[in-house]
Amino acid sequence: MHFRRFLNTPRLKCDRRMSSLYAANMTRPGRPAGVTVLTILQIISGLGDIAIGLVLFILAVLAGVLIGGPLVTLLFLLDFVIIGLGIFSFALAYGLWKGKRWAWTLSVIGSIIGIILGVLTLVVSFVGGSGLAESLANIVPIALYVIILAYLNSGNVRAFFGRMGGFALMRPSVQAPVGQPYVPPTQSPYPQPSVQQPYYQQSSPQPTPWGPIACANCGAPNQPGANFCDRCGTRLH
Repeated sequence: MHFRRFLNTPRLKCDRRMSSLYAANMTRPGRPAGVTVLTILQIISGLGDIAIGLVLFILAVLAGVLIGGPLVTLLFLLDFVIIGLGIFSFALAYGLWKGKRWAWTLSVIGSIIGIILGVLTLVVSFVGGSGLAESLANIVPIALYVIILAYLNSGNVRAFFGRMGGFALMRPSVQAPVGQPYVPPTQSPYPQPSVQQPYYQQSSPQPTPWGPIACANCGAPNQPGANFCDRCGTRLH
């Protein structure tokens, strides 16, 4: 209960959400040409296995009709194994075409097994005193499996299958826009508050005179608030 509560904490939910968004923004490189060749070879191998299985099935049926006995059972078992290998080749071809991780793993394991069996066959041929031509024929599949194993571990192929350690692993699909570099604004987007003068320093408005205003030029009285003298037109203040 405590472990489930720990998995449902907001921080772990956020980490899982961020990891899923990161994976969504990442793209794999295109399918390498060698992977396409391996896919075609797997399809051909699957077709060959199924064809051999059908031939063995016909032979098993004929042997069951004519002979019978344990030989028929052995032929049927061998037939099912070969047809199963053909179906497995088609499934592996699909995984290679789609870039599935399990297809890469099975291909690497199959290459290693092929190298081991080739080496054992080569040793047996040497011990049995086989000729040079037969020994060279045993070296060819070993070299082929070595090339396939090295190719599957190259950078682009590992990146296509989503395996860690590739040189071109997972390039981001969102690229930065091309243009002028960002220049921060020199002026703040928010207006600065105006500094208000303290109340005691504020200038008080001039008091309006309430009595008549005497002209300084001619001495004539004028109405309060007048700007010019009514008699001589002199400015009063």
